[in-house]
Amino acid sequence: MKQINWKWFLRSILLLNIVWTVNADEAALKNPDGSWKWTNRLVHETSPYLLLHAHNPVDWYPWDDEALERAKRENKLIFLSVGYSTCYWCHVMEREVFSNPEIAEMMNKDFINIKIDREERPDLDEIYMTATQLLTQRGGWPNSVFLTPDLKPFYAGTYFPPTDMPGRPGFPTILDAVQEAWVTREDEVIESANQISETIAMATSRVFTALTAKPLSRSLITGALDYLQTNYSRAYGGFGNAPKFPNPANLELLLSEYERASDASLLKMVTHTLDMMAYGGMYDQIGGGFHRYSVDEKWLVPHFEKMLYDNAQLAKVYLRAYQLTHELRYRRVAEEIFSFVFREMTAPEGGFYAALDAETDAEEGKYYVWTADEVQEVLGKKEGERFAKVYGVDKGPNFEEKNVLYVPEGPAAEDDLKSVAAAREKLLMARAKREYPLLDTKIIVNWNGLMIDALAYGYEVLGEERYLAAATKAARFILDTLRKPDGELWHTYTAGVTKQDAYLDDYAFFVKGLLALHRATGKEQWFNSAKTLTDTMIQLFSDDKNGGFYYTKADAKHLIVRTKKPFDSAIPSGNAVAVENLLAFGTDYQSYAEKTLRSFAASMAQAPPSFMYMLFALNHYLASKGALDSDTSRLVTGTAVVKSESSGIFNVELDLKIAAGWHVNANPTGQDNLIPTTVLVDTDTAIEIVDVTYPKGKSVRFAFSDESLNVYEGSLTIPLQLKQKPRTLLDRTVPVLLKLTYQPCNETECLLPRTLNIPLKLSP
Repeated sequence: MKQINWKWFLRSILLLNIVWTVNADEAALKNPDGSWKWTNRLVHETSPYLLLHAHNPVDWYPWDDEALERAKRENKLIFLSVGYSTCYWCHVMEREVFSNPEIAEMMNKDFINIKIDREERPDLDEIYMTATQLLTQRGGWPNSVFLTPDLKPFYAGTYFPPTDMPGRPGFPTILDAVQEAWVTREDEVIESANQISETIAMATSRVFTALTAKPLSRSLITGALDYLQTNYSRAYGGFGNAPKFPNPANLELLLSEYERASDASLLKMVTHTLDMMAYGGMYDQIGGGFHRYSVDEKWLVPHFEKMLYDNAQLAKVYLRAYQLTHELRYRRVAEEIFSFVFREMTAPEGGFYAALDAETDAEEGKYYVWTADEVQEVLGKKEGERFAKVYGVDKGPNFEEKNVLYVPEGPAAEDDLKSVAAAREKLLMARAKREYPLLDTKIIVNWNGLMIDALAYGYEVLGEERYLAAATKAARFILDTLRKPDGELWHTYTAGVTKQDAYLDDYAFFVKGLLALHRATGKEQWFNSAKTLTDTMIQLFSDDKNGGFYYTKADAKHLIVRTKKPFDSAIPSGNAVAVENLLAFGTDYQSYAEKTLRSFAASMAQAPPSFMYMLFALNHYLASKGALDSDTSRLVTGTAVVKSESSGIFNVELDLKIAAGWHVNANPTGQDNLIPTTVLVDTDTAIEIVDVTYPKGKSVRFAFSDESLNVYEGSLTIPLQLKQKPRTLLDRTVPVLLKLTYQPCNETECLLPRTLNIPLKLSP
């Protein structure tokens, strides 16, 4: 078969579909002559998602000074709608609600209406999604939030229907109720908004405002592994129940632990999960690449959107699995992901597009699913039957009378997949003639960083020059086009326009990609660019007092809180990736990594599922530190002697020496969550402690705490009194073991508490 130039072919299809819109009632929004009845300010935006709303009758504003100043000037509430281009219910609300002239009239009369693309403004998305979760105990998109003129939220929800439904008020009812509250009870609304905003500040930033004494130890990783093993689905792979997300950070942590400990059970969890995903319907069996998630626990029926970040992370995980197992199926999946990205998500400039929508013509999955008749029409009867058997079509429809393609036989079908390769190519060509899903052409720096990292790793593992060429072109595009004259980065590029100051994730993820290029090629230019951008990141985002990095620059406008984002979402946290990068730059940057890990250590212990990539970075940190415990086994040494004996009481002095640069917590410590130094003896001995006089500790304040701590440093003596227990026999020739429990710390870390056995001779 003649090799098809898929990039040229699909580019032609895209040109034919470039004016396509998800608005199924487009005719109702146009005049008889074909012109639009309404055009609002969003027509000047570049975001494909915002442009979908540019001809709503709603008087939409982007988030800008004009909208916010008008809200204050007219003392009007703000209705904020946050969504993204591949959001199904966002499209539904656009069609049913925002295209309705009567509803739009209500919105325009009483509210300043602002529409945000969450991928352009992830900072605002985080703040106002937190508000929705606090107010409703759930979240999702579209996110619909009502704000006071000073931008504080007081009422929120997600999708609202155009009319009242059982258990769900319609949007007009919501508009009336919210406006009535503002007109009649403005003071109450403002008080409520203030309280909610204060809670958001606590939830997104202030909880991480002080370093804790939680030790940076393997116990944190062990807790995460326990969680993963408990929640692992032995039947279908992955973690938890439906809906099932790929969770690459979980798999990365498991693989790093397998490489460290050679525990075959950890590798099995990963490979079983990768197999179930790759042979299920969540994987695009025709075109390659993964859909966003599976709505069922078997990975069969996907939510059909395709995101750049998912495919970047998963390509790398499959490559790592191939490296460790040498199983060719994992290499195949990674290569098919890259082929999909080259074919459908690569911009001529060199960057990578953001996403493909889940629906076409208001029907989810329409582009991807098949009927048995459609398969036979393209392939013919004999070839069609063979294909149907390999890809489960012969088992009957599994999605609304149609078929999501999957591989029922799993890894055993690898030879069968090769035998129907030509049929797959024919179906791909036929599918490309269908109406194409909306392509979100934003080039987002942090997501591009993930794909650059994956492609550079692909070159490193497989030696494919095209992977290196694509990663190099994308990196140069960002350095040349999305870097400002002062060295800072922009966040997005669309249709020739750069927008939004970059966020922490942009710096961290792009540096990750540059470091991957350096590892793959050995070229210092990539390392130098990565180091320069890391210096900029530290300058713009670092919390020098409490550790870690803020998500936004200090001078970001119109934000009710400056957040820290340590939690993983569909992508790793920027703080976690920053730690990974900082460790690559050596000792001059290690303190930033350590302070970041310490800032979130207590939270990692409490909620490991939210910190999987941070724990992955912690693994790197611990590896870089080497066998820490063995190197520090003599941080504290001690001797004990009996100074005198009177009336059956042994007066003992315990002399301790603490290594330079280290301290142990005094007794008392001065803080409830710290472990004090204590002296005990075994309960089964004939000796018991009558009294211990712990010396007064030195009061110091370290960088990781706002409170003073009491510590012991250098040398100290602890006086104690012992006596023989009643009705016991005491053999004075056998030394008594004093058990000293202490926690050694320095200015950047605390080790796990440990016990030192100190022998005490009762007789000379």
